[in-house]
This record gives sequence, C-alpha cells and structure tokens, in this order.
Amino acid sequence: MESPPNGMHLAGDTILRSAKGLVTVGVLIAGDLCVAGEQSLPAEGEPVPWAPLVSAVRAHDLALVNLECPLTERRRAIRKSGPSLRGDPALARVVASGGFGAVTLANNHMLDAGPAGLEDTLTACSRAGLMAVGAGLDLASAEKPLQVDVRGMRVRVIACAEREFSIAGPSSPGAAPLDPWKTPELVNDATRSADVVVVVVHGGNEFAAVPRPGLVAACRALVAAGAHAVVCHHAHVAGPVEVYRGAPIFYGTGNFLFPSSSAMGQAWHLGYAVSLQLTVGGVSSFQLLPYEQGVAGLTVRQLGEREEKAFAARLLQAAAVVADPELLAAAWEEHCEDQRRYYLHAALGLTRVERRLLRQRIWPAWRRPRRRAGKRGALRRSCGWACWATRREIARSP
Repeated sequence: MESPPNGMHLAGDTILRSAKGLVTVGVLIAGDLCVAGEQSLPAEGEPVPWAPLVSAVRAHDLALVNLECPLTERRRAIRKSGPSLRGDPALARVVASGGFGAVTLANNHMLDAGPAGLEDTLTACSRAGLMAVGAGLDLASAEKPLQVDVRGMRVRVIACAEREFSIAGPSSPGAAPLDPWKTPELVNDATRSADVVVVVVHGGNEFAAVPRPGLVAACRALVAAGAHAVVCHHAHVAGPVEVYRGAPIFYGTGNFLFPSSSAMGQAWHLGYAVSLQLTVGGVSSFQLLPYEQGVAGLTVRQLGEREEKAFAARLLQAAAVVADPELLAAAWEEHCEDQRRYYLHAALGLTRVERRLLRQRIWPAWRRPRRRAGKRGALRRSCGWACWATRREIARSP
C-alpha cells in the first residue's frame, strides 16, 4: 500500500482496541454514489468527477463506495413511495477507473428497477472488475461477506440495509437486511475466520445530522458482537464519529456523488470518506477525508484547511450529543418535530396554503377536528410512529 492520504483527525477520546500485528491494511469507505437519469458520464479515458481524490482512494488496499442506484437500461420501475433511481451501466466503469475496487449494494434503491435491474447491476460490476457485497439473488448470497486477503491479513466486510423497499428473501433477490438478532450473529461468525471485520450499514434518517437512538444501539450491538469498525450512510448528511469499546463507529458519511435536480442545502453536498488502517484484531488508526460535491455538474473536491476545521467542529458537536443519552433523545424528538410537516404533507397531500399554516403552527381545521389534532395530538404524532419504532428497536436490540 502507498503512504496513507492526508486526512482530517478528530480530537477527543479515540482509544482503539490494542493491535496484535505489525502488518497494516488500508481500507477506504465512501458514501452514496448515484448518477441517475439522463446525466452524462465521462467518456473512457476522461477524468472521473472525483479526480482530486483519486490518488487518496488508490492509496488503499481496498476502496468501497455505496452504489445507490441499479445500473440497468430497463426503464420499468417498481411501485414505491419516493423516487425510483436508475443509472447507466457505464457508471461501473467510471467507479473502477476512479480507484474503487468494490461497491456496497445494500441500500433502499437497489430494487428500484426490480429483480432484473439488480441482476444487470451485478453483471455491470463484474464486467468492470468491481467486487460487490450486500445484495444478491437470494438472502444467503446477499448476506455473504466480502472476503479480501491482503499480505496475510483476512479482512471481511459485511454490508446491510434497514428494511425499506429492497430487502432479499430466502429465494428472492435484494439487499441484506440490518436485523437486530441475525446481523450480530453474522458478525460473530465472521470473526471466527477473519482478522478484522468491518460492517457497512445503510441506515439512519434522512437529513438527520445526529443519529437516532435506535441506530446508535444497533451499531453498538454490532461492535459488541465483534465488529472492529461500523460505517453508516443513507442520511445524505455527514454524521458524527464515536469510539465504542475500542471500535470506531461512523454515523454518516454523507453523499459521495449524488447530484440532485432540486435545490439542496449545503449539508447535502458535504461528506467524508473513512480511511481505516487495519491490523490483526482491529483498527490501528483512522482518518476522515472530507469533500464537497459541486452544486452544478459532476464534481467532487477536497475541503480546504479552514473548511475542514469548521466541518470537524460540527462533527465534534454532534459526537457530544451521541455520548449523552438525554441529549440524544432530545435531538431525536427535535428532528421528529422538524419533520412532521413533511410526513403530514406526504400522507395527506396538503396544499401550499395548508403547509404555510402548519409552519405557523396552525392546523387547517377542515382537515381534521382540532381536538384530534392538537399540539400534542396529530401534529405531535406525525413522526410519532418513528419515535415508537426507535424505542421498540432499542428494546429489541441485543
């Protein structure tokens, strides 16, 4: 492996598990990559959108990125809530030429083009020389860890996703699920045949800069089962880092390259890749490689020194919230309160006038009697299902 890239170090408690070996293996994990629709890709031989980061990506023995869309020419999409994404199969070639050797496919969009779209994706990745983990033609193949042996070290990567629209079944294609009972068992099984186990989780709540309590509990359970590092993506914003029982947990890498036709805030465009130095028995060190994707066009650049400091300060502030259960619970309730208008609009099809009334905390009485939709009624409960699910998830976590 080449010299590790210059990255961003976070201050604070980063006492990692004691290393047992002298040999190190570098692994880089990046977040969501989706170039969907009719957006044009660079031709073969042209620079990739993340050209400023390519040398840092290639400095690792293994580099993975989350492929957030099926790669297929099929136009038919499944019926679902939310957007159905589809990328050009040529994107696999771009990913490989940009320094990545593997993709994680465990995410909520991998079945957007149906089972055939997933098969096309696996074929496109294979032809481009990319290894894939986290999805397959049945549950057993989806849950199979990625096995990489480098300089005598056995590295295993497990990828899974929270249950949405893409989960595999015993005999049906899809993504590996994040299961509160089975996933820790898979991690524990992997430790018996590996020197280091890394888990990549596609989970969390969109646009939540602080993870919900249930995700924190789930990630910590994976560490308790033997994972030496846990890396999350899906929220489309960068999340904090904590070291739990000597293992780093990254609660959100943010987007890597995910251009949007809608105007998105700055948080959508900022993210980081995780650079891990692995040795027998765990992570000897880690760094963050922060970047910003362009507002227009397909571009990704590294942050400058001043931008890095501001970015690190936000992550450290969020990490302090994760470390305090009361602050974490309060932050989750605040997120639910902030998102209630979105859920009500999606569920009831509210008009623009009604959404404006909600912003003023005025419930449109013609929608529902006030006594059933007071401040602590339907408005409060608009995200109540999510809060309930979180508490249930904590109670069920190992």
